[in-house]
Amino acid sequence: MASSVYSVEVRTTEQALWSFLKEKGDWAVLIPGYLHHEFESNEEMIWVFKGDFGIVQKAVKLKLTVNNVEVNQKIAFDLEGLSDNINGSGYFIMEPVNEETYKLTGNLTMSAGGFLAGMINPVLEKFVPETVEQLVNSMGKSILKETV
Repeated sequence: MASSVYSVEVRTTEQALWSFLKEKGDWAVLIPGYLHHEFESNEEMIWVFKGDFGIVQKAVKLKLTVNNVEVNQKIAFDLEGLSDNINGSGYFIMEPVNEETYKLTGNLTMSAGGFLAGMINPVLEKFVPETVEQLVNSMGKSILKETV
């Protein structure tokens, strides 16, 4: 099981940050290798991106289901692999640092199952931390652009 947590401080307002987080379409496009997404409901989104798994690059299709929302604080979700036997979970948390700055923290945990798990899980150990860092940094930059 691969897991990673990454945080960035963003100079923004509580309202601007929460508005960004609750609109999954605003940050879905920021994942490295983004291809497309579609909404099945307010809580469910199909997310497709190209994953770089070392020697192999392939499209990964995941179903993201929001399982916990704490307004102005947290959005948590489960991930179900639709194209591959890869499942996981994650969250985004916003915490005030001071009146003008918030800490945005992203977490992602992914695990492969099935007969290829022995090959895929070691690759996820590198893929997950890189993806979380790039996604949270991109989110921070996007929020700054919207706030300015």
